[in-house]
Amino acid sequence: MEKKTHVMCANLVSLYLMKPDNISELLITCGVASLGGLVPDVDLKDSTSDKLFDRLMTSLITIVLMSFLIKYFFDIDLYCKIKEYDIFSYLISVCLFIILAYFGSKSSHRSFTHSILGLFIYTGILFYGFEFNVVIPYFVSHLSHIVLDLFNKKGIALFYPSRFRFSLDLCESNGKVNKFLFILFSILIVLYLVLLGMDIKV
Repeated sequence: MEKKTHVMCANLVSLYLMKPDNISELLITCGVASLGGLVPDVDLKDSTSDKLFDRLMTSLITIVLMSFLIKYFFDIDLYCKIKEYDIFSYLISVCLFIILAYFGSKSSHRSFTHSILGLFIYTGILFYGFEFNVVIPYFVSHLSHIVLDLFNKKGIALFYPSRFRFSLDLCESNGKVNKFLFILFSILIVLYLVLLGMDIKV
């Protein structure tokens, strides 16, 4: 599937599971879900996507800067809501995650980052320094990416380091199914956010 479809699916699943009831939790859920929906594809090597790792790092920096702006203008402290322990554990978790993402960018497409092993290692690193409101949406978002790519005809190395690729052989990554799912996920997210907006607190 295309990146935008993975992001929409990740956000939909995360919103449904987390059910954020305030603006800060909504921002955290959607931000982490988008990250989890994109991270598995750091291993893309084609000309339009080989800088995804750089874009992810830019996104992380942007999220940090935005959190400061949100704190300054809206007095919503996102940092205090996502870290589990002290600043040291938080920084170790972030640094290890970036290192692992770099390692994933050097692996073959749909191998390590699309495997059960990769899923649990990435999530485990976040578990070390973050609250469950980060760990859970990341886990389900990364998992949703793996599940969607199982439908792709090229398959994924689900049990990496085994090179055997699993595939349900149902669609192409940018075909009609992908377009349909993107529209469907987008509509469901809009509907969910409208309903969520009725109860959400600032």
